[in-house]
Amino acid sequence: MASRSPRSRGTCVLQRALSPRDGSVVSSARYRRTCEEPLYLIALDRYKPDPASKYHFSPVSAPPGFLYDATLSDGDCKVRVTLHPNLNPLVQNNALRCGSELYSVQFAVQFDEARLGGHRRTFQVLGLETGSPAFKRLRGLNLQSLPWFGRSDGDDETAVVPLLARRTCYLPLWDCEDYYGDAWESPARRAESPAHHSESDADEESTQFVTLQQVKASFIKKSKGKLGPLTVRVLKKSRLCHFGKEDRTNECPYQADLEVADGSGAASVILWNSLCLRWYRCLDPGMVLQLLGYRVKESYSRRLGEGRESQNQDQDQDQQHIEISLNSRNPAAIIRIVPERSVQRGWRLPSQTFSFLTRAALASCPDGTVCDFIGLVRFVGRPERTRKKGGGGEEFSVYRWLQLDDGTGDGPILLKLHSTSQPETHARLRPMFIVVCTNSQLASAGSNQGGPPSYQYLTSTRHSQVYGHGQHRGRSYTTLPLVQRFIAWVHTLSEATEMSTAAVGGYFSFPPLPTNIKHYLGERKGNPCLLSMEELRAEVGRLQYREHRRFTVQGSIITARYCRPGERQGEQGRLSTSRAGLAECSTRHYSSASSLDSASLEPKCSPVGSPEVPFSPHYLRISTPKQSPPRRSPRKRPLGKCRRKTETPRKRFALASQFKSSPAHSRQADRSLQESSASCSLADFILEQICSEFQLSSDEEGQEMQVEDPALLSPPPGARPLAWSGRCWQGERLGGAGVFPETVPRRYNHARWELQTRAAGLQPACLSHTLPEPARELESFSPANSYQGCYSITILGLNERLAVDAVFLPTMPSGPHSVPHENSLASVLAHGGPSPSRPPPAPEDLIATAPALANKHFLFVLDISQQGAERLEVVLNRAYPYP
Repeated sequence: MASRSPRSRGTCVLQRALSPRDGSVVSSARYRRTCEEPLYLIALDRYKPDPASKYHFSPVSAPPGFLYDATLSDGDCKVRVTLHPNLNPLVQNNALRCGSELYSVQFAVQFDEARLGGHRRTFQVLGLETGSPAFKRLRGLNLQSLPWFGRSDGDDETAVVPLLARRTCYLPLWDCEDYYGDAWESPARRAESPAHHSESDADEESTQFVTLQQVKASFIKKSKGKLGPLTVRVLKKSRLCHFGKEDRTNECPYQADLEVADGSGAASVILWNSLCLRWYRCLDPGMVLQLLGYRVKESYSRRLGEGRESQNQDQDQDQQHIEISLNSRNPAAIIRIVPERSVQRGWRLPSQTFSFLTRAALASCPDGTVCDFIGLVRFVGRPERTRKKGGGGEEFSVYRWLQLDDGTGDGPILLKLHSTSQPETHARLRPMFIVVCTNSQLASAGSNQGGPPSYQYLTSTRHSQVYGHGQHRGRSYTTLPLVQRFIAWVHTLSEATEMSTAAVGGYFSFPPLPTNIKHYLGERKGNPCLLSMEELRAEVGRLQYREHRRFTVQGSIITARYCRPGERQGEQGRLSTSRAGLAECSTRHYSSASSLDSASLEPKCSPVGSPEVPFSPHYLRISTPKQSPPRRSPRKRPLGKCRRKTETPRKRFALASQFKSSPAHSRQADRSLQESSASCSLADFILEQICSEFQLSSDEEGQEMQVEDPALLSPPPGARPLAWSGRCWQGERLGGAGVFPETVPRRYNHARWELQTRAAGLQPACLSHTLPEPARELESFSPANSYQGCYSITILGLNERLAVDAVFLPTMPSGPHSVPHENSLASVLAHGGPSPSRPPPAPEDLIATAPALANKHFLFVLDISQQGAERLEVVLNRAYPYP
């Protein structure tokens, strides 16, 4: 074996642990083994069980919603195993993730009866203990070349399919709307296949086509004759729909629909099952397709309630009650991509059209307007998850916020971007680049009675497509006048200014909440969905990784403290007294003997703070607290801190001289200005580069950026926090561990954009894409320029049984919420920031007004998100004084 191993040859841990004790090929029908030596988790895969999956488990522990397969390695070989369903919460809370070191792994070994010969064994993990990350010990290993344990020479090592269900492919780890894995055929791979060339180069001239109008007439007459090929242009493409159910057997339960049209009308084309694997990634709006072997069915009624705009509304209404169904059998559909050069005028195919609107035009548009939008990205939020309605509470959708600017209107507009089944495109979204989002829908919030909406934003729809850097060239919208005017505006921008305000990740809330309890209750029709503190604790315990929820509770404020920028707030963070043992999760034992629900893995509660102002979020950068020493420290191999290489920039442009810091500046200011200089130098000609895709000239320069020195984040010597305490609380608390790195938005770093994006993203499903310490990597980037510190607030429930430690950071309200007030701490908490009619108050002045909070009844709006393992993010969004 060419790869290096952390242990000597001939001592394979998996071989010793999982082989029959007597050395025979066939042992007892089912046996158990425990591997005491460390194993390493290098991949996690998720899939929906089928009706036969339940027979692999006892009736008590039947798979609830999803099953997880894992790939384990000892450094010499690797094995694929199935996790017992009782261990699912470990994955769902990101306590068990790629790179984890595992101890005392309990295996159940049995033979695969569905395989001829019966010599293939399957492995199920019943229990385990988690240790520290093992990236240092796996460094240098070629994991791809490691042999599979338990596979004979005749087994297909390239087929990676679910172990305990008849499914063709795995699902993404955190949602069901993206494709995942090598089973999905890419355009590049299809272009290399011989079948692609024979289909694309077919002689269309000698073929007698039928039109959509003829297809509809044949369907109405119920003709049984075979229809000829259809030639249509794709106008829209939907995201993937996974409809797999645990009580149904379907190897590839996927569906996607295409809105197509020809000269006679428009209709929907539905891709079913394995055709999605073969064609979904290869088809794009604007393509011309030739379809054979299709079936005509009656259409569903306006799927998901979304309108289906077409080129000709009259024709659209005429054809909409039929759909063209394409499947891999009964009959087997044939899809041919017709090159644009082969399209003939006699086919009368409609051209692809767009409905681009500017930010200024959207201000006068009603809610529900569907449009295309192009803008320069200024801010890319972190991915967050919300539970879908239905699905047993196990299915999630992923979204993020983008701030786009096109130079018109009063300012940028926000785009709430859900999955568009373009995972590679979403992974490369970053500031300072141009994004086009098609078929986005206008929404608004906070409208006054009979007045215009207070806040407008765009949201992606089922048929939205997103195009980022490297995907614009050659697309028909690049020549539109509106797009060319936008490109001309981009050329007028100052890259130094744009780079100084570009941000990535962090907590973000939009639209802003009202400024008083009356309006807040009015928006919710008098129902604030209040929870007791005990209910809040239970709901928080059910949160999964990166799941965001908003809660409303009642209570009083007993402490308030100002945390200066750079202050290491929360290093003595307190745990919930009844769950202090969770602090030593690094060597905690998990077993299938007792079911693990999410509540049993309740995170080490820690507050975090940040505002919800849409365009200029202010956040605090503070490190996470030090972890408690593990119980089994002798067994663990502590990893040394990764050394960061400091690289000298290749070239300094004249622009850098504008950011030289003076000796009078603080160390924090020196660090920010130094980064601004490097970022702006690197960003030189970025705007020219991105405009080149729109047929404009470009130039490109680049340089390496120095890694930031964490020592420069130290607060000024002798600085002490400003604090007020109305009473001392020694009881149970929820929160108290400070601000997490994931909560703080970071200044965009073009030199290290890929690392920055990965660190702010979701946990990957394979080791090759996993960062050893994402939080540490995030801390290597400077926070956004606008943060000014935060206020740590302790909330005590009315029954005085539980306290919540949260963090609040005031920001300047915008829009109709910019209501003048007295600038006391109580009014700032209710309005979300200082009064717009007065200078912002100093922290000393706000803390001086804190005694007025004593014994006051408040309604608190909390934004809570689970950041993985035992880390809970708690944000105080608003605190309304109760009248």
